[in-house]
Parts: sequence; C-alpha cells; structure tokens
Amino acid sequence: MTESASSLALAGFLTLVFVGFTLLAIEPLIAFDAYFNLRPPPPSWVPVLHVLDRVGQRAICLPVLAVVTIACCRREESWRPAVLAASSVFALNLVVGLLKIGFGRAQPASADPSFFIGGMAYPSGHTANIVLVYGLAAYLLGRYFRLGRGALVALWTGVAGLSLLMVVVSVTLNWHWFADLIAGLLVGGIVLELAVAADAAMPRQAFDGGLRQGVRVVLAAVRRRRTGPPGHGDVA
Repeated sequence: MTESASSLALAGFLTLVFVGFTLLAIEPLIAFDAYFNLRPPPPSWVPVLHVLDRVGQRAICLPVLAVVTIACCRREESWRPAVLAASSVFALNLVVGLLKIGFGRAQPASADPSFFIGGMAYPSGHTANIVLVYGLAAYLLGRYFRLGRGALVALWTGVAGLSLLMVVVSVTLNWHWFADLIAGLLVGGIVLELAVAADAAMPRQAFDGGLRQGVRVVLAAVRRRRTGPPGHGDVA
C-alpha cells in the first residue's frame, strides 16, 4: 500500500496546487495571461504548428495508449491494464469537461481573459491529455514490461518534452491562455496519480479472469477494507 499512499498524497498535493493556481489565475495572473496573448504566428508557421498540435488530440494520443494497453494485457494475460486505461481516460474527460463549464473562460480570440463568461478554455484539455495519456502509457510499459531505469527516464523525459511542446504550440497559435495550459498539466497529473494509486491498491489477481470477475474481486476488497479483517473489533 506504500505506492498507493504516496500516489494519493501526490495527487492531493497537486490538487492543492491546482486550487491555489486557479485562485491566482482568476485575478492576479490575468495581466500575465494578457501579456502572453501574442500576435498571430507567421502564416508559414501555421501548417507545422497544426501538425504539432495534434500530438495532444485524442485521435492521436488514444491510439498510442490503446496499443500499449493491448500489449500489456497480452503480456499480463489480464484485463487489468485495459480497465485502468479506460477508466482513467473517462475520468479525465469528465473532470476537464466539468471544470471547463464551471470556470467558463473564453479563448484568447475574445481578447478577454475573464472567467465565468461562458467559455470553455480553462483548463486545457490538450495538455491534460498529454500528461495523463502519454504518462499512463509510460507507467504501463514500466510496470508490465519491467523496463530498466534508463528506459523509464527516456519515457518520462518524452512525456515532459511533449508537455512543453504542447504549451508552446498552443500559446503560439493563440488557442489557450497560458494559465489554461498549466492548469491542464496539473489536472492531468492529478488523474494520473489517482490512476497509479488505484492500480497499486487493486488486488493482484483482479481482472485476470475477465471483467465480471474483476469487478467482484475489487468490490470484495473494498468491503474487506471497510469492515476490517476477520475478528476486527472482537473482544478477547
């Protein structure tokens, strides 16, 4: 449970950072966002920037995660990686969608960085996708293929590089305020750490016998943790 507890603690810390950062973005950082609302890029850059932007789109990143997940499922002979990947992606899209609606921030094209005016810019779904989807792919490969330290460093360096690329591309194209992009990275990190915590807490044999068996195993484990081990609370 050590890995699960540490991941939950990190998710909690990132949540606090997100809340604090959002409070700053709503008021003190608005001038900072306006400063980064750059003029449109040169026309010759636009086709290349559009291609680079696709790295954060679901049509590109989800197939990558799907290939990694299938490979992990085959290697482990279990549905566990697929359940983890599908539930994590669903959770991210739900959280990002609710936050976008709740904060209602318009895109830079409006020239108004205010919140609660009916937009859908905060947080950025692209940067959230980068962290969760590519980060989860790196995590699954490391866990189920037992990669060495060098390979893991290369994978996580790639995730960090793609995150930076997404921020630069979106700011250059004026598709997001700078704060939107940082918030997206934080939200992606929160969901990723929660996914790691859930995977570490899940019984080892969960989903080895299929989806129904896995659900029963997980529910039984949850009930045991609520009630305690046999004899818990008995008086000797």
